[in-house]
Amino acid sequence: MRAFEFDTSILNEYASFSRSFTTIRAEDLAREIDRHYEDGHFWPAPLLSLNPAYERGPSVAQLASDGVLTPETAAVFRSNGAPLRLHRHQGEAVAKALAGQSFVVTTGTGSGKSLCFFIPIVDQILKARSAGEPPRTRAIIVYPMNALANSQLGEVEKYVGQSDLPESMRPTVARYTGQESDAERKSVAANPPDILLTNYMMLELLLTRQDATDARVIENCRGLEFIVLDELHTYRGRQGADVSILVRRLKDRCRNGSDPICIGTSATMASEDVAAQPREAVARVASRIFGTKISADSVITESLRRATRDDLGIDWARKQLAETLSQEIPDHLPDSDLREHPLAVWAELVLGLDEAKARARRTPTPLDGAISQLAADSGVAKDLAASRLADFLARTALPEKDRGGSGEDAFMAFKLHRFISGAGDVLTTLKARPRNVLLEGQRRDPSDPEARLYPTRFCRACGQEYHVVSLRDEARGSVALPRDIDDTPSSSRIEEDEPGYLTPYEPDGDEFRFYGDIESFPEEWREERRGVFVLRQNRKKQEPRLVSVRSDGLLAEDGAPFWFLPGRFGFCLACHDQPSPQARERNKLGGLSAEGRSSATTTIVTAMLRAMNQPEFGLLDKDKRKTLGFGDNRQDSALQAGHFNDSVFVTLLRGAILRAVLDAGTEGLADDGFGTKVQKALGYLPHNENLRVFWMAQPDTKGANVNIAAGTLAKVLEHRVWADMRRGWRFT
Repeated sequence: MRAFEFDTSILNEYASFSRSFTTIRAEDLAREIDRHYEDGHFWPAPLLSLNPAYERGPSVAQLASDGVLTPETAAVFRSNGAPLRLHRHQGEAVAKALAGQSFVVTTGTGSGKSLCFFIPIVDQILKARSAGEPPRTRAIIVYPMNALANSQLGEVEKYVGQSDLPESMRPTVARYTGQESDAERKSVAANPPDILLTNYMMLELLLTRQDATDARVIENCRGLEFIVLDELHTYRGRQGADVSILVRRLKDRCRNGSDPICIGTSATMASEDVAAQPREAVARVASRIFGTKISADSVITESLRRATRDDLGIDWARKQLAETLSQEIPDHLPDSDLREHPLAVWAELVLGLDEAKARARRTPTPLDGAISQLAADSGVAKDLAASRLADFLARTALPEKDRGGSGEDAFMAFKLHRFISGAGDVLTTLKARPRNVLLEGQRRDPSDPEARLYPTRFCRACGQEYHVVSLRDEARGSVALPRDIDDTPSSSRIEEDEPGYLTPYEPDGDEFRFYGDIESFPEEWREERRGVFVLRQNRKKQEPRLVSVRSDGLLAEDGAPFWFLPGRFGFCLACHDQPSPQARERNKLGGLSAEGRSSATTTIVTAMLRAMNQPEFGLLDKDKRKTLGFGDNRQDSALQAGHFNDSVFVTLLRGAILRAVLDAGTEGLADDGFGTKVQKALGYLPHNENLRVFWMAQPDTKGANVNIAAGTLAKVLEHRVWADMRRGWRFT
């Protein structure tokens, strides 16, 4: 996949969505806000990191031949028919576990931390099988999210399934996370698995719930040999205290002689940035959580090596870069060529490894910073440096067999870390145009300390700007002070303050319809009394008044003219748009973004899935075209799932409406044909070539029942079309 182009496509689609909510009428504000977007204020350049190469450790076959592991264990842990070759930290973890020591593995993402505990657990299970011990649960692995448990269940079953072990010898693994049916729970209780995958909430219920099935599951764990906490860093604060107590209770409940081996894994447990002695810090935390002494020597960290030649340094690479970047990146790039490729050496030493810190992993680098550094070191233009770096990393991340070699692994895999946040409030001054626009929580304009900054919102219909203010009487006179838009007359912090909005005065005309006379109010705001139109009694408190305001907020004759709209926002002075009176103030006027988290997530994920199916980004295998999303909790995930479903439904419906309208041509659609035409556009026809009606619950239905169902569906779709056309949506 062409990850850099993929990232740009996703960001552009999200930007188009996010910015579609706000229209900005004033040219100076629109220009300044566009500049902030172009500068990457909200969506800075992604961070680029390289996956380092790990020091090699023994293979499982070698450990089996040395008598460390059983031959059956080596038969389980294979890849493409060959025994797994372990990293050094994986070999250290296996040795700790087989020696009966508790430990913590703190290595990077994708470093194979799961094998650090699965290999010794499976080895212990197979030894017990050979000794004829009765089946029982020997290991409990606790994951912070069910998605991780589900993923690991498939991974373990894949390893066990490819082994040639007889059925009676194969280790068993089961999930018990709360998403299983009653029958599945009873099966786990009746047939104790060797390995139980769960989460800490379910483990708590297993220990406390008065349920015969749960009690039997825990009883099957008598003599527990392994307790594993995956993603150990997630257990902090009160949750960490809860989990530490839970582990102690589990050990007490399942103890049958010696204590179990406790294993923790984490990619982000500690670093030199937050602790002078990270191993000691991790050991202290892990000891408190597990209730077991874990020394600093039992904290296993990653050991990194160079993928390129050790004797080639950064100075050598810089001398070769100009010539290297002047040529296209070749398709033929086996590992043997890459080990001495100048750009590979440069990337590994500048972006991947910090040689000054004993080959420590470098922190991710902003992509634009990496491109600038490459351009400076090579003397080529930034555009060329960006293009060559993207092409080169895309090639090196492929398996060697796709680069002209025979290996299965990437030479230098990389990650792009993209962070997207919603745009916040716009802060502007009341000075003459062009006005400054800032996006941070400041009080005054840095270029003019006398000028106050005010939160600014925009009419959703025409884009007229409104400054969110409160008028306060001070010794020098009335002053317009910035306020939070949610501070209304009833919630104002100071009773004497008069909340409202300021908008610049303009002469009345086609683009600015309000000039103060009764005729310039919306029709709903006025009534006729004795042949004369007057302002309605209930609207008098919201009557706009003309004021002169200086840039420091003081109302004075030498200030610029503004209309002050007291109280809640009633109508736009420029276009007469009237938001719903019941709406919250922040929903009546738009900011730079109006999307919530659910809308943003749906948009980003949809853009990702669509881009994955575009050939220009390099098609992935079909089974890899997927994305994984995490929610804060079940409720949040359920909300997001519903939002996805609604989005898909609305998109399909509106796409079908548009298709039906286009197919109808200049004659258009008659109101009595909506349902049938939209049904046809969706492809929900009574019959197709193979006589299976795919849209029916019973696809093999035939005869009159199909026509009846098609007629019913047409009526339902017609109702859906009319409901969608109704202007019933709200800004939330």
